[in-house]
Amino acid sequence: MNVKEIAVSTSLEIESISVQEFPNLYRNASLASSNAQKSFFRALGFSLGLLVFASILSVLNLASAGFAYLQAAVLLASLALTVYLSFNQPQKTWYGARALAESVKTVTWRFIMRAEPYDETQEQSTKHFVANLKKILNDNTVLNKIIAFNTGDEITEKMNLVRNMPIAKRRQFYALHRVDNQLDWYRSKARLNDANSSKWYKSLFIIQALAIGLAILRILYPTSEYWPTDIFVTASGCCLAWLQTKRFQELAASYSLTAHDISLLKEKLGAAKTELKFSAFVGDAENAFSREHTQWRARRDVD
Repeated sequence: MNVKEIAVSTSLEIESISVQEFPNLYRNASLASSNAQKSFFRALGFSLGLLVFASILSVLNLASAGFAYLQAAVLLASLALTVYLSFNQPQKTWYGARALAESVKTVTWRFIMRAEPYDETQEQSTKHFVANLKKILNDNTVLNKIIAFNTGDEITEKMNLVRNMPIAKRRQFYALHRVDNQLDWYRSKARLNDANSSKWYKSLFIIQALAIGLAILRILYPTSEYWPTDIFVTASGCCLAWLQTKRFQELAASYSLTAHDISLLKEKLGAAKTELKFSAFVGDAENAFSREHTQWRARRDVD
């Protein structure tokens, strides 16, 4: 039976494991990551938008005290957001919490699949799992002070329910709710980032073309007073900064590579019918799933 047949045969009898049924540490880390990510991009987006607005005001250059106050306020607001990003560094919380959440997620799947190192008795595996969660949190010097850890909330009823299923059911569950889920996720993310990269580069090209066109027109009509060239120059710089921060191309390539690795790996699941072979398969699969997140964390120098 291949992976597709396993998934189809079990889709009606085994429910997926939801976020609320993962360890409390995973939920807390995922929430912290999501909130920090939103804070980072909101602050960055507003700061870049204010710079474009300031360039518009500079081109208008109305001769009034009120206008001068407005322009100064806009620039000060942009500076305040820059100071916030520099000192609070929400991106570090975002990166670290996401890496922490994914680390917890991968050891959770190892635990509920009874894969090494959680292929011992229930009591031994439980102690080992909780100890590893503590270690994962303690290794993160930024988050271990702001994310709570409660031993009693880390192993849920659904986790034990899945763990105690026979191997055939666990293989079915893993095929549908982990392997196929991750393959679909990485493929969709690769397509999304590739599309976003294309969209933003097209926008950058159009903005730069408009700036060049206006510069040429200014040569032809040097006596005209108002030329919005500076607006498009600023917008071009902001667009480029957004592209560099989002790293659409880099993520698209990374996600595509991970999806390719998973597609090659999933064909081996059919042969993993014994506990030993299935444990080895889960270990290889979880290493593949976590590789992109490990590299992603390292590229951003998260503590």
